[in-house]
Amino acid sequence: MLIIFDLDDTLIDTSGSVTPFKMKECLKCLISAGLCVEDFEKAYADLLALNGQCAKSKETLVRFVSQFGRDAAFAERAIKELFTPLPSDFQIPTTPHAKEILEYFRESHTLAIVTGGHPPFQMEKLKKAGIDTSIFSKIAIPEDSIKKPFYEGLLKEFSLSPHQVFVCGDRVAMDLVPAYELGFKTVHMKWGRGTKIETEKWIHHSISDLSELKGIIAK
Repeated sequence: MLIIFDLDDTLIDTSGSVTPFKMKECLKCLISAGLCVEDFEKAYADLLALNGQCAKSKETLVRFVSQFGRDAAFAERAIKELFTPLPSDFQIPTTPHAKEILEYFRESHTLAIVTGGHPPFQMEKLKKAGIDTSIFSKIAIPEDSIKKPFYEGLLKEFSLSPHQVFVCGDRVAMDLVPAYELGFKTVHMKWGRGTKIETEKWIHHSISDLSELKGIIAK
């Protein structure tokens, strides 16, 4: 059995740690570039609220600066900040029981990560969360966040049938729809942006704690 995990808001609590920090740094960057805000804390709160409505942080920043009459090009200087290295002492918490569940399955199942994003930054997040990367037989990081080709590649690489693969992620469209289309079993992690979904069509199982995978996969 192959279990494919997303990283952000599936194995690690990105929305509760990395995102607030990065949004604040992005706001500082925008102000340094000439964005005028009357109240930093209010602007920061507005930025976080907007981020909860958007599918991606890049979209958040573009929409935020548009409220000040600025275009997407102006937002680019802050978008770059999203992927700069974190402070050396920055720690990222995992989601509940993530490390325990990885240890539980590592001997009996093949584990992989398919996560969208900037590869060096995604690997840095794994390190700062204290997750042992040797647990995974494969770590794939598509920068365009298109995961289906990587799911197909893993299916061939490990010579598996679709019913032998589980995919666990928080974002239905990005993580689970392509898995469902390939005939994989899908597990929706209700965390971060994943707490807001419009349809359950593509979801076989829903969890809010990775320890729930034990019962799901045992069946």
